[in-house]
Amino acid sequence: MAAPTPDPALDPAATARAAAVIVAAGASTRIGGALRKPFIELGGTSVIEHACAAFCAANSIAEIVLVARAEDVELLERWSAERPAFAKVRAVVPGGATRAESVRRGVRWCHFGLPLIAVHDAARPFVSGAAIDACVATAAREGAALLAIPARDTLKRSSDGAHAESTLERAGVWAAQTPQVFEQRRLRAMLERAAGEGCDSTDEAGVWERYVGPVALVQGSSLFFKLTSPEDIELAQALCERRAGRPDPLAPPPGRSHDA
Repeated sequence: MAAPTPDPALDPAATARAAAVIVAAGASTRIGGALRKPFIELGGTSVIEHACAAFCAANSIAEIVLVARAEDVELLERWSAERPAFAKVRAVVPGGATRAESVRRGVRWCHFGLPLIAVHDAARPFVSGAAIDACVATAAREGAALLAIPARDTLKRSSDGAHAESTLERAGVWAAQTPQVFEQRRLRAMLERAAGEGCDSTDEAGVWERYVGPVALVQGSSLFFKLTSPEDIELAQALCERRAGRPDPLAPPPGRSHDA
């Protein structure tokens, strides 16, 4: 495991107030290929490293708990000790049979002194530190918050997967992203209750909506997309290549410094 980070609960002036649980324990069956999703390289950097780097850049995040497949734990522990993108990783823990169980395992490792927990899918590598901080700040006020974007495409309902039967009203529909940030005490209780009652939800916001109430929306970005198909990987690779080749608009002209 990584060396322990300073305990923010002991520093009343610390601005970091959230732990992050980054989930990378899926089987990646829809992606295919020899490498599992967290280890696919985008622009020379693994997917999971991109995600961890964003949380390291977020001022509101004090620590990271990585939840991985059991066979990946040793490698990620080594990376946590060696690579700057993993500097805030407190622990790497094996995931469970379901995503919900993996999240519960990660949450149990979070420091009790931190009031909030952010849950993030490692398969969203392009989330920004600024967006994470905005989501944490909103959750600190409201109790729960998630990144999301308004639905842009026309939505169709199909019962057989082959024929469109009706058109759904798009107004007021948002596509959920991660991180999703919650008050820690209530999140822990909610997850344990959901497990005991067999509540099946695709994300933690859905469980919060069921047991607690509404979740505040924080504007996300279409760039924070989730890698779920080979086409997503192609798009992510193209985005990394474009970013690598794009000149920095804030860079000074050759021969001049910012101070000049």
